[in-house]
Amino acid sequence: MKLLFGLFFVAAILFIACEQNRHSTNNVYQNTLKQKKAELYKSGQFVIKEDSSSFIGRVFNFKFRQGKIVLADVIQPSLFFIDTKGNIVKILRWKKGEGPGEIKRIGEFEILNDRIYISDNVNLRWSVFDTSGNFIKTTRIFKDTKSKNNASYYDGGKMVGWGNKLFNCIVEVKYDREFNQHKSKSIAIIDTTLVIEKVFGFMDEIYSRFRIYILAPAMTIDKNGFIYYTQRPTYKIYKYDSNGNYLKVFGVKGRFRVIDEDLPRNLSYDEINKKSKKFSSTEGLFSSPKGYILHQFVELNDKFFETRSFIDRINYLKVYDLEGNYINSEIKLPGVLMTIDEEGKLYIYEKDEPGNRIIGVYEIKFIDD
Repeated sequence: MKLLFGLFFVAAILFIACEQNRHSTNNVYQNTLKQKKAELYKSGQFVIKEDSSSFIGRVFNFKFRQGKIVLADVIQPSLFFIDTKGNIVKILRWKKGEGPGEIKRIGEFEILNDRIYISDNVNLRWSVFDTSGNFIKTTRIFKDTKSKNNASYYDGGKMVGWGNKLFNCIVEVKYDREFNQHKSKSIAIIDTTLVIEKVFGFMDEIYSRFRIYILAPAMTIDKNGFIYYTQRPTYKIYKYDSNGNYLKVFGVKGRFRVIDEDLPRNLSYDEINKKSKKFSSTEGLFSSPKGYILHQFVELNDKFFETRSFIDRINYLKVYDLEGNYINSEIKLPGVLMTIDEEGKLYIYEKDEPGNRIIGVYEIKFIDD
C-alpha cells in the first residue's frame, strides 16, 4: 500500500512539473480578430521645456503617475515631473553615491501610495522616499526570508505597482542566467515594506533552446489587476491573475524575427551588434484603460549602434485585447512609445535632442479592415 502511495505521489509531482512546463512552452493562444484593424492617430505634440536649472542628462524611463509624465534621468539620479504641455513642474534629485539616501543609477522606479521606490542597478539595492524626495529606507530585498531555502534573486529590472503591492521581474540566483534561467520563476510580489510575499511565473521556453544572456523583461498590469509578462527574445505574452496564478500565453509572431542562435555574454561588442541585427526584440508592454494591451518590439540597425539612441531603432506596435486576441496592427512607430495616460493617450518620444526633446501624443483607433 505504501509503495502504491509512493508511486502515486511521484506521478503526481511529475504531472505537475509537466503541466508547468506545458504552460510555459505550448498551447500559445493565437487568435486574430477578423475585419478589425488598429491604427495610430496623432492628436498633438510638445517639447519638454528644459533650461539651465532643469536640464535632463539622459532619458531612460517614463511613467504616467500623479497626473504627470515622470521621466527618470540616469546620468544624474533624478525624476522629472512633466505636464502634458511640456512644462517641468517638479524635479526630485538625489546625490550620486553609495550612502543612505544616495543613488548611483536609477534602474527602475515606481510611485505608489505616496512613496517612491527606486531600484538602483549599480548599488544593487532599493531605496524608498516620500513624494518630496525625503529618504525613508534602503534595503537589498532580493532574499526571500519566507522561503524554506532562503532563496535569492536577481532584480530583473522591471517594476510595476498595483493596489498595495509591487510586482518586480526576477531571476532565481540558483539558475545561471545564460544556461538554466528557463527553469526560474519570473515575478515577485513585494509588499510596501519591501518583503517578498510570493514568487511565480515562467521564463519563455526559448531560453531552454539557446544560450541567451539578455533578460530584459517587460510587464504591465491592467485595470482589473491581471498581469502580462514577456521577455526580450520573444513575442509571446504570459497572463496571470493578481495572485500570480497562470491563465494563458498568447501572441502572434507576425514580422517578429525570433532569435535562432546563441547570444552568450562572452561575445565581443562587434559580434553582439552583428548578431542582434538578425532578430527582433521586445521593448515594452503597456495596458490601456480602454481595454487593450500594447506590445512594442524593435529591430536594431547600423544607425542605432552608431548613436546608441533608442529613437534610431525601428519600433513597431502590436495591439491585443485583454483576452489575448490579436487586432491587426504591427504599426511602425515614429519614435518610442514611453507611456500611456489615464485616458488612453499614447506618449511617443520622437526626438532625443537636448533642449528640443519632442513627445508626440497619439490615440489608437479601430477601423473595419
